[in-house]
Amino acid sequence: MFKKFVLSLVASVALFGFVTESVMAQSTQTYKVIVPTSVSIVAPSAVTITHNETNDPQAFPAQAWTVKGNSVNGVNVSFATTTPFVNSTDNTFKRNAKLDLAVGSTAGPAAWTVGVATDTTNYAGDDGIAQVTASSNGVGRASMNLTVSFIGGEFGEFAAGDYLTTVTGTIAAK
Repeated sequence: MFKKFVLSLVASVALFGFVTESVMAQSTQTYKVIVPTSVSIVAPSAVTITHNETNDPQAFPAQAWTVKGNSVNGVNVSFATTTPFVNSTDNTFKRNAKLDLAVGSTAGPAAWTVGVATDTTNYAGDDGIAQVTASSNGVGRASMNLTVSFIGGEFGEFAAGDYLTTVTGTIAAK
């Protein structure tokens, strides 16, 4: 009987050993986020100054345009007038516009470089566009400081009134 018990115990332990063996399996799942290329440029609000009645250029305070892009190769940015300054009631009176560009604060790994820092329209020579440029070499954001100046010449040789120009900012991924 003892022999039967020992054999039964050995058989039970052997059977129990087979039952407690664990079986393992693995599977994986990949998660992917698609980040599209995104570039943007944001202009500040309209700005107005009153001429100081001198012959000096009339410079507006520098305006901070926010530009950003996540293109690995960076972005190209340009700022251009659509016309020289034109009198709003008599468009035969025009004055030149001058643009000056500088890089302000930046964020991200990109380095920002000004390509063309200064340009002026020449309405008498039929050149109504002044254009300045900058670029980055990678992902980042920058505050581009744009100074616009009214180049009037001798005060009193152009009509009174409101003189307007528009600057268009453009950004493109490289």
